[in-house]
Amino acid sequence: MNEKVLIVEDQFVEANDIRLMLEKNGYRVSGIARSVPQAQEMILQDKPDLVLLDIFLKGRQTGIDLAHELREANIAFIYLSANSSQDVLTAAKATEPYGFLVKPFRERDVLATLEIARFRHVNSLESHLRREKVLRKALAQLQTAGGTTEERLLQAGMALQPYIPFEYLSVSFRRKGQFTHLRDYRRIGYNEYQELGLPELGNITGQQPEALAQLQGSQSWEQPAIFNGTAFVKEQRNVPFLQLLAKSFRLQSSFVYPCLLQNGDTCLLHFFSKMPEAYLPIHQEICQRQRDLLAALTDDNNGKSPATENTPVVKKAQQAKVFDGIVGSSHLLLKVFDHLSQVAPIDTSILILGESGTGKERIADCIHRLSPRRNKPFVKVNCAALPASLIESELFGHEKGAFTGAADRRTGKFEQANEGTVFLDEIGEMPIELQAKLLRVLQEREIERLGSRAPIHINVRFIAATNRNLEKEVAEGRFRLDLYYRLNVFPLTLPSLRDRSEDIPALVAHFISVFNQKTGKRITGVTDKVMAQLQQYHWPGNIRELEHLIERSMLLSRGPNIEEVILPGFRQTEHIPAPVTDNRIKTITENERDHILSVLKKCNGRVWGAGGAAELLQVPPTTLHSKMKKLGIRKEHLP
Repeated sequence: MNEKVLIVEDQFVEANDIRLMLEKNGYRVSGIARSVPQAQEMILQDKPDLVLLDIFLKGRQTGIDLAHELREANIAFIYLSANSSQDVLTAAKATEPYGFLVKPFRERDVLATLEIARFRHVNSLESHLRREKVLRKALAQLQTAGGTTEERLLQAGMALQPYIPFEYLSVSFRRKGQFTHLRDYRRIGYNEYQELGLPELGNITGQQPEALAQLQGSQSWEQPAIFNGTAFVKEQRNVPFLQLLAKSFRLQSSFVYPCLLQNGDTCLLHFFSKMPEAYLPIHQEICQRQRDLLAALTDDNNGKSPATENTPVVKKAQQAKVFDGIVGSSHLLLKVFDHLSQVAPIDTSILILGESGTGKERIADCIHRLSPRRNKPFVKVNCAALPASLIESELFGHEKGAFTGAADRRTGKFEQANEGTVFLDEIGEMPIELQAKLLRVLQEREIERLGSRAPIHINVRFIAATNRNLEKEVAEGRFRLDLYYRLNVFPLTLPSLRDRSEDIPALVAHFISVFNQKTGKRITGVTDKVMAQLQQYHWPGNIRELEHLIERSMLLSRGPNIEEVILPGFRQTEHIPAPVTDNRIKTITENERDHILSVLKKCNGRVWGAGGAAELLQVPPTTLHSKMKKLGIRKEHLP
């Protein structure tokens, strides 16, 4: 062991105790700093491999301030702290530390946390380099792929999506002080994007193309810039085009990257997200490292604005059907898909977090199907369903005669999954005495059957899932800290259904189709009143609760539509108007759906041709048909 550790702690006795502890166990201590400026100076003189960092230090700056610099410098750090307020812990967690030690701590806790931090840091660096190599290769291949500049830029945006997340991408050029807009790309599904020229953007925003062109010309960024949260709101006052996009598409943060071309022009790539804190300095670094390829993709445009008469409406990449059975296109779900597709091919442990009923097992299935182990065993273990007395035998197996009733040798789940994947569902329910044995399996990739002393080597990938707050479980002594950080190499957090209510129409249509096939019924949909109730309900049971509700409602329905659902908290009455009206502010998606429905009813359901809804809305019929499908508008909703 040769790692250099810097201790940043203003209590001399505690810092010296840690120094002696580390040196006794083979670490090299590069120094002890009592303040942030002193630590910064030591880091410049002798860059450490790891930093043990107290949150509260002498001086104006805290350990959290230094943590941001350590993250940018790719130096792993672990927080040392006494009990802190929830606000402090939240701020500390936002810096993505590699571990957290609460004073007073034991020597073995410090050593275990250091080991886990080193493991996670090495894996994250290797993973980052490997992923950027894949990105560079994908961008290089686009140089010879042919097609128009718009098509190649869209393909470049799709390649960048896992590295720089966006729901909206605006591309424009600046040539000799003159600004010209190229195209906007709106994400509407996984690897599915809608191209927006001035006419399409005008239809959505309610602005005339000439007015839009004038607003777009107000963009004047010369350097890369990140606008998160309040900074994004403030920037909208200076750039009206930002305000228009934010209002129309519910955008909350942006990152603009001016890419200098060989001909002296500038291509502005402007990424937007519906998340308030989506962009980080690393996103700028990624663009900077790929700037030569990004410039080459746009250099033949020469700053000319393309014609927009024949704008393609939707571009969809080919993809394996790995997400079959997972329905929805909300930005929170698409973010899960992006992270999933990044981590699945890499042989690392994954922790899936989320409330009950959010689809954790389906996500685990997708990870296995996307991994190199897809043709190997996939073994599932529900830790909550196994009695504590049997779970060890179930996981590790046992020899004949190992205990009363062990009449034959049994191969455990870990051994059955050799060369494949083990999914440990509800890992938070695992007895704490068994957690130590699981940690040993993760570290050494060896097991021992009960009643045997011969170790068996296994090659297994681990996926774990829980609906519990494991950090709280660790704090209360019910879950091992070292096991938590070993599993938490790449966490995937699934959104609750109430946070992605725009997916409810698509989920309802999916479940109706499934249960129609199972029951032989011919239910075509739900009434507007029912859909409004479903989108207002808080869904404590998430997707599973919605699935059961639709199945029950279909069995009780006597007509082609589901006209009533029984939801806790809703008073069922025949006199509730449809849709339900209240003081709740509707989302843009809901307003868009209502507007399309009203136009369709005015046109007697006609979409195509003269006097059809597409003509009134001034959009191509194919665009309207696609949008109706996305919004769950079916023929039965029309007169």
